[in-house]
Amino acid sequence: MSTYKEVVAYLFNQYPSYQKKGKDAYKGDLSNIKSLCKLTNNPEKDIKTIHVAGTNGKGSVCNILYNIFKKSGYKVGIFTSPHLIDFRERIEVDDDWITKDYVVNFYEKNLELFSDVKPSFFEWSTALAFSFFKDSNTDINIIETGLGGRLDSTNIINPELSIITSIGIDHESILGNTLDKIAFEKAGIIKANTPTLLGSGISSENVFSKICKDRNAPLYKAEEKHEFLKGSLPDYQIKNWSTAKKAVEILKTNYSLLNINDEPTSYITIKGRWQIVSKSPRIILDIGHNKLCVEELKKELENEKFNKLHLIIGFSNDKNLEAIISTLPNANLCYLTKSDNSRSVDPELIKQQIKSNNSVVFQDYKAAFLKAKANANEDDLILVTGSAFLIGDILKEFY
Repeated sequence: MSTYKEVVAYLFNQYPSYQKKGKDAYKGDLSNIKSLCKLTNNPEKDIKTIHVAGTNGKGSVCNILYNIFKKSGYKVGIFTSPHLIDFRERIEVDDDWITKDYVVNFYEKNLELFSDVKPSFFEWSTALAFSFFKDSNTDINIIETGLGGRLDSTNIINPELSIITSIGIDHESILGNTLDKIAFEKAGIIKANTPTLLGSGISSENVFSKICKDRNAPLYKAEEKHEFLKGSLPDYQIKNWSTAKKAVEILKTNYSLLNINDEPTSYITIKGRWQIVSKSPRIILDIGHNKLCVEELKKELENEKFNKLHLIIGFSNDKNLEAIISTLPNANLCYLTKSDNSRSVDPELIKQQIKSNNSVVFQDYKAAFLKAKANANEDDLILVTGSAFLIGDILKEFY
């Protein structure tokens, strides 16, 4: 019998993975996931779901809804990506990660069945999640798209609500290089006669309105007025909270959900999003990895009090470095580095674009982090950002 560690290593090494190969691992249709689910008796047809897409914010909205359903007494599953440390983070039911035994058994049971399909890593993971939720007899499941929406492997479900959190420029080589093109791809999760919710202040609203009208899908919009929450949450999380709160209003037709009364902090438990891991010096980890994310980070830094800013950054090779770098906050010291992921950009290339005299290259993220900690005084702030892989490595190594 295989061990969990052996199975995960095999999946990463044998199946095309976006984490390793980027767009080369992306499949441009849904035939593979449909085949996998057919071979496992179509578990996606036996579970209730909420489907969440968006350039930014989808992970946080999933996390908030997951916690609201749990606290309301429901048995709830959640499927998100990527993971930061352990693969099993992607698939949870009621705060328990999918068990190692279930992953191993699913792999061994279906290895030969899946051999002709040749799935990607994400397709395999999606089929695993659907099967686990069915076998766990969940009441509801929060499903986050991996990339895009229309051709994402998760897009074979018939959800009770489709949510699109935000639209921004990211993954241009796959989704398109304009907001409307990206919106069209995200709008692929809109289903006929199924309510659709748009996040607060979303772009390309006309694209969603037309598709909802064509599919007779009721369209809702999250409220934008939550000024009284300023100071208790990062501004971008206030938008995500608004979206989740509106979702609760829509879903109360079929579910007995708590009156959440604008107390968001107890419902937001997601890691890697403005995650404070130290207070002296203040160290914040955030997986912000595109221009829109960095713009939100800059706004949030305005609410922080500190002497010097130490910025540790590393990026993946599918990002528009010029756009992100032009948006970065001004730092007293900038530590350019990379994660252990094979798609990480060489920090020397970042150095060429950043054109700053106060930036230093570190080929080892551990050395960059330790140097920043050594340089920082108690009243300084260290911000680590640019890549989920970098944040995962920092968490795994130091926390």
